[in-house]
Amino acid sequence: MNRLLNFSKRNLKEALRDPLIYIFCLGFPVAMMLLFQIINNYTFGNTPHFEINSLLPGIITFSFSFIMLTMSLLVSKDRQTSFLKRLYSSPMKYYDYVLGYFFVGFIIGICQIIICIVSGLIISIILNTQFISFAQALLLMVSQLPILITNIFLGVLIGILFNDKSAPGICSIFISLSGILGGCWMPLETMGSFETLCRFLPFYPSVSLGRIITNATTLSSTTIISLITILAYMVVSVILSFITFKNTMVSDK
Repeated sequence: MNRLLNFSKRNLKEALRDPLIYIFCLGFPVAMMLLFQIINNYTFGNTPHFEINSLLPGIITFSFSFIMLTMSLLVSKDRQTSFLKRLYSSPMKYYDYVLGYFFVGFIIGICQIIICIVSGLIISIILNTQFISFAQALLLMVSQLPILITNIFLGVLIGILFNDKSAPGICSIFISLSGILGGCWMPLETMGSFETLCRFLPFYPSVSLGRIITNATTLSSTTIISLITILAYMVVSVILSFITFKNTMVSDK
C-alpha cells in the first residue's frame, strides 16, 4: 500500500509540473463557460443549451477529455524514459502501476468538477439566475464519475500503446469527439438518427444524465440506456487498461 501511495504522489508531482494541466484541465473549462454565457447574453437567451444549468454538465464532460491527454502523456513519457522499466524490478504489481496513475487522474477530475460547479454558481449569482442546489451538485458529481473513470483509463491505455509524440494526436481525436458528439453545446436531440448514434457513445449519455439532474431536461425512456452505455464503456476501459499494462510489463521484462 505504501508503494502505491508513493508512486501516486510521484505521479501527482509530475502532473502538476506540466503547465497543460492548469491551462486545459482547469482554466479552459471555466473560460468556455464564460464565453458561452456571453454568447447567450447577446442572443437574448435564444440558445437554451448555453443556459448555465444545461451547459454545466457538458463542460464537465468535455473537460474530462483533457485528463485523458494528461494521463496519456504521463504514462507514455514514463515508458519512453525507461522509468517504468526500472521500477519493474520492484515488488509492485501491474495493478499498482495502473492504480497509481488512476488516483492522480481522479484527483484532478474531482478538482475539475468542483471548479466548474463553483464557477457556475458565481456566474449565476452575477447574472441573477437560478442555479442547482447543493444536493443536485453532489448528485451531478456522482453522475459524472463513470465518464471521468473512462477518460482516465483510456488515457492510461493510450499512454501504454503509443509514445509521447503520438499519444497527444490520438487524444485530440477523442477531445474533438467529446465536444461534437457529446452535445455539450449542440442540440443533438433535434438531429434524429444522429442523436441515436451519439447515445451509444460515452459522451452524450453522460451529458444527458447531468442535464436531468440539473433540471435542464426531464427523464425519458432513454435514460436507462444512457446509464447502461456509459457504465459499459467504463468497465471496458478499465479491463483493457489492466490487461494491456500487464502484457506490456511482461514483454518489457
